[in-house]
Formats: sequence, C-alpha cells, structure tokens
Amino acid sequence: MPGSANCALALGHTAPGDGGGGLFHWVADATEEPNHGTILKSRFSKSGRWRRVTAAPLDIRWFGAASIPDATNAIQSALDAAQSGGTVYVPSGKYRVTRPLHIPQGVLLQGDGLFSELHYEGPPKAGCLQVRGEPHTIAIGLSRLNLFVHTEEAYGIDLRGMSYSHFDHMTVHLRQPRTSGFFGPGIRKGSSPYYNVFTACHVAGNGEHRSNGCVGFDFHYDEPDQLQSANANQIFGGRVSSCQIAVRCFGTGNVFHGQVLESNDVGYQFDLCPARREHQQRGTNNDVLGCYSEHVRLVLQQKHADCYVTAQLTMVTGYEKVFDAISTSNCVILSPHNDTNPASRSVMDRKVLVPDGRVSKE
Repeated sequence: MPGSANCALALGHTAPGDGGGGLFHWVADATEEPNHGTILKSRFSKSGRWRRVTAAPLDIRWFGAASIPDATNAIQSALDAAQSGGTVYVPSGKYRVTRPLHIPQGVLLQGDGLFSELHYEGPPKAGCLQVRGEPHTIAIGLSRLNLFVHTEEAYGIDLRGMSYSHFDHMTVHLRQPRTSGFFGPGIRKGSSPYYNVFTACHVAGNGEHRSNGCVGFDFHYDEPDQLQSANANQIFGGRVSSCQIAVRCFGTGNVFHGQVLESNDVGYQFDLCPARREHQQRGTNNDVLGCYSEHVRLVLQQKHADCYVTAQLTMVTGYEKVFDAISTSNCVILSPHNDTNPASRSVMDRKVLVPDGRVSKE
C-alpha cells in the first residue's frame, strides 16, 4: 500500500517465479499511463505510480509474456516502453503473436537465439515484425530471434520503412505457402529499405520448393506505383532453403555475400519494377559474391535485359542452369562449372560471361 513503504519487491508478474518480478519504488506525484511492466498503478490511490528499478534491457516477461497464451500485448507493451530507445529482451520460450508487432525508432529487439521463438498467427499481407507508425526511414535492430510464420501470405519481417537497420542471427521458418522471410518493397511517396545490414540470417520454406510460393529475401516493389524497391542493402552469410525463390530483387545496389542456397527452385532472381521499364534510366546493378548453391534449379535468373548482374559462385552443384539470362551484356558471372554436368563438383573448369555475351574459358 502506498505510504506504508517506498519500495516493494514483486516475486513475479502473474505468479511467483514467472520472470516478471523485480524491485519497484513509489513515486507519489507520478501520473503517467501504467504499462503493467515498468509502471504500475496502485489500487488505493489515483495519483502516484510504482516504477520498476532497473538498468537492464526491458524483459518481455515483466509485461506478462511468460504467463499468457497470447503474448502480443505484453511484447508490444515492452516495445512501447522502449520508445525513447533501448533494448527489449525476448528470453528463451515460445511466444504466440496474433497481430504485427510495431517496433519504435532506435529499439533493439533481442533474444537468446534458437529457442527465443515468436510464432506469428496474425493477418496476411503483414509481417510479424514491422516499424511503428507510418513507414519512413526508421533505424532498428533485430537479433537472435527465431520467427515462425503460420499465416499464408504473411511475412516474418516487413522491411518497409526500415533503413540503417541491422539484422543479426535471425531465423525465419515459413510454415505456410506463399510466405516470405524478409519482405522489402519500397514505399509509395516514402523511402525504400536502404542501407540495412543482414548478418547470418536464415530462411526455411514450406513443403515442395518447386511450387510453394515461398521467398526467402523478397525485395519487391511498392503498390500501386510499382516504382520503388529495396536498394543498397548488404547481406552477409546465412542459409536459404526449400523456397521457390531464395532471393527476389527488384532493387539496385544490393550485395549478397557468402549465402548458402539449398533446395530452392530459383536462387537469385533479378527484375525491374514494372513502372521503371519505360524509364530512360531503368537499369539495376546487383552483386553476388561467394555463393554456395546446392540443388537449385536456376542459380541466377535475369528477368529483364537491363538487370545487370556480377556474380562469383564458390560452389555450384545439382543445378539445371547457372545463369538463365535475357541478355548477358554488362553481366559477369564467374562459375566453377561449365553446365555440362549438373551433378559436378569440379572446381577445375571455370567460365566467365563477359559483356558482349562471349564465353571465356580460363
């Protein structure tokens, strides 16, 4: 009761030992809205608040995430409490999410790794994680989380409005067809996902990879203008498997370093935004460096002649075609194989596709 003590030790949020406990102190003149995690309202006084004493990252269990079947409100409350910047911690556990979680500017959402699971069962055409408010240039961080997408036509992470952001050791499991791990079209009258860095991010598709409609990294275009896509992003490492398309890119200036592609129908697919096809300056340039590809039917696919590709493949096996191109002009592909033996693992016979379309053996 306020007045009888200035400090109180809670043993849990809903039950003792559920991870939501902690030390609180009484602030008699406080009137801010309670968030049921770091700010609590007394039942005995209209004014005054119990404030949590902490210098640590905000733990979603403080807001009740460990003790309720649907953790959406609790996790969102933790994110809202960090709206001025900070880290929100997702401990190991399985947390059900029934609508998109909105991440404020400057917030890092971080888990323990493989066993920090967010299970998205929300609406389609939306991501489990996305920016808060109207999308624009917002910098956030996501790290060491394992996302499960259980809704058809939904995404693990909606990149719209995310720029200058970093994504580290993220894993997305696509449990339904026609889903995407990282969905990143541009924004109408806004900004595209720019200057983001992805490190060791993995995506696993659902079922038959020749027809499941799953896309690992989907740098798509905006609707209805069909003009903007994701540009100047850096992807380092990570594995994409069992997707119909591992990487679909309508943007430019993106560099894909050292990714592992396994059991996908198409590896990298490059195309132009529809509205740009009549522009005078319509070409795109993207690079693939050090890709390992195993059992991918088309390793590189160029859907428009003005999509220029530079690629160096470190290992290719089990393919139908290395470079399915409309035009090899202004494209350079360094591959360890000569397309004569799909199962070959030889690294002795290399080829280079040079700008005028000739094949040069080295």
